[in-house]
Amino acid sequence: MYQRLLSSSRALSVLTSYQLEKPSLSWGDDGAPHSNQFDDVYFDKESGLEETRYVFLHNNHLAERWKSLKKNAFVIAETGFGTGLNFLCAWQDFLAEAPSDKQLHFISVEKYPLTKGMLIDALKMWPSLSHFSQQLIEAYPEICHGMHRVELEQGKIQLTLWFGEAEEGFAALNADVDAWFLDGFAPSKNPEMWTDNLFKHIHRLSHQGTTCATFTAAGIVRRGLQSVGFDVKKVKGFGQKREMVVAELKQPTAALSERMSQGQSWFNLRQEKQTEVTHVLVVGAGLAGANTAYALASQGINVTVWEQGDHIACGASGNPQGMLYPKLASQDTPVNRFYLSAYLHATRLYSILDKQKAFWDQCGLIQIPKNEKETERFEKLINEKRYPETILRAAEDNDREGSLLLPLSGWVVLTQLCEKLLSHKNIKVSLNTRLESLSQIHSASQPISWEAISSNQQACFSHVVLCTANDTEALDVAPNTPAHPIRGQVSFIDIEKAQAACKAIGESDYKIDINKVLCEFGYVSPSINGLLHFGSTYDLKDHDDQVRDEDHKRNLAILERLLLLPKGTFDSKECGGRVSYRCAVPDYTPIVGPVQSDKVCQQAYAALSKNAKWRSDKVIEPINQLYMNIGHGSRGLISTPLSGSYIASLILGTPSPLEQDISHKLHPSRFIIRDLKRSQNNQPH
Repeated sequence: MYQRLLSSSRALSVLTSYQLEKPSLSWGDDGAPHSNQFDDVYFDKESGLEETRYVFLHNNHLAERWKSLKKNAFVIAETGFGTGLNFLCAWQDFLAEAPSDKQLHFISVEKYPLTKGMLIDALKMWPSLSHFSQQLIEAYPEICHGMHRVELEQGKIQLTLWFGEAEEGFAALNADVDAWFLDGFAPSKNPEMWTDNLFKHIHRLSHQGTTCATFTAAGIVRRGLQSVGFDVKKVKGFGQKREMVVAELKQPTAALSERMSQGQSWFNLRQEKQTEVTHVLVVGAGLAGANTAYALASQGINVTVWEQGDHIACGASGNPQGMLYPKLASQDTPVNRFYLSAYLHATRLYSILDKQKAFWDQCGLIQIPKNEKETERFEKLINEKRYPETILRAAEDNDREGSLLLPLSGWVVLTQLCEKLLSHKNIKVSLNTRLESLSQIHSASQPISWEAISSNQQACFSHVVLCTANDTEALDVAPNTPAHPIRGQVSFIDIEKAQAACKAIGESDYKIDINKVLCEFGYVSPSINGLLHFGSTYDLKDHDDQVRDEDHKRNLAILERLLLLPKGTFDSKECGGRVSYRCAVPDYTPIVGPVQSDKVCQQAYAALSKNAKWRSDKVIEPINQLYMNIGHGSRGLISTPLSGSYIASLILGTPSPLEQDISHKLHPSRFIIRDLKRSQNNQPH
């Protein structure tokens, strides 16, 4: 069954825009929303809460299951998020019934997501849920096609929303579901949702003992569940409704790793049997390490961070001011979807972490075209409405004609961000602690663990994450990757001296007083602490770690172009700067996921060298609790928060916040698989 579902979410339809059609609503006299698209109500004003609790909570036996919950997290998946009423009821009851150290993961798909304003209007009629609905409304993501992960209740409640077609969303999902809420509008009014492939994915994402409940008794739903192996029966419906359907998957299922492989077992992410997460070691205290540690700690895990330097963020993550520059593409690819999803995730996280605007300023960013070709690309992006205007639109600045505005972007003080992330009560940071050796400990009576040794300490950990950037190659436990260092020098100049330089040549000093980040060949950010930061150089195979005057001159040329000032306006001798080394990857995509053996991979999947289309669900090598998160290049502020959340989901065995296609593009084994497939072209004919 799993190999028949090989097509990715992209194969279902050609995505030409990340915008979504808004729901057309009318509001009844009682204030309840009505869908004009489907000519159906979202809920009944008089009995909506009671119906949700009866149909979905009671008939999935959730109270009893939650009270006796042994594993760390319970997973619910839903068709049709709507107003979020089912989610809010599940959230409320989970807190009341489940042990306090357990977590709820709720996954829902929605083709016509409500705007935040619609959500506010719809949920205000349920005052008993206001504590929960206010949190949901505050954290509600931008309306944009794709997967969105939202953390609520200090990490105890995790909401994953897919905005788009239901079948597409479940095809993209990597999760192990315990209970299904098969909701949405009546099947007679929305038959397009209930496809054969949708039911096949429901089975792929379920295990023995998974239950389903649905308000309907329609034959299309009953037959669909039966066709994939669920035991289906009718029970008394809610209120005046005669019947509804419940179902359970009683037959054994394949291992989770096999169910998730969809024919590409070389990109395995999941352990066969979940290992208890007792204590995680994160190596590195830059953006990748800090975000990974925070994602784990916020879900109740004790984390130790080893940093070889004498302070947090001492590498490329220690630049004085960074900006969120996602470089959104004009075509749909897994990598672009990753950066789009990561960008939205990062802006939400930074706004939550820094409500006082101490280190994060969402001032917006203007992307200026570098040449005529880029001007045409920008124009196409705007005219074809590739992105919602809340994410990307034409810049209104007359001096920047043809430019793009990214209103969600801004700048961050990186060291303060890393310090904030690592200040979590579940995180302990050890500075001047260089990882010198890492070895597996095997025991007949205990699960595999890791022994880590540094110059000043020795400890055992259940899981290890390498966030070691350019130092990863020196560790003998990590696979060979094409990641490489790229030297970058950033510069800064005193704002008063910059203003004086402008006046000296008859230019207005207002040009220095920018209120948005400007990007073209380089960038300049609004001034902080009396300094204007700009840059940056991009030098391959350059190992000079000293600040150079010639690079200040290169950066000043960038600055003068960005500010529309004559060449030679500024003197390089007035500049200060910092040199660091980005960890970059040739395919411009981070390396994030479980570490596996190159040798085992080559041998196990050698058939790919003869047939690049060969498929297998058989997972050869188990995952032994070692992960890596490196290669974020110049976009770490965007990519590391979601990558950290993703690593946490793999360690904890919970639903992934990334689409399957995207996780394959990030997988550490992708390079060896790519080489195997390419060698097919070199086979003798």
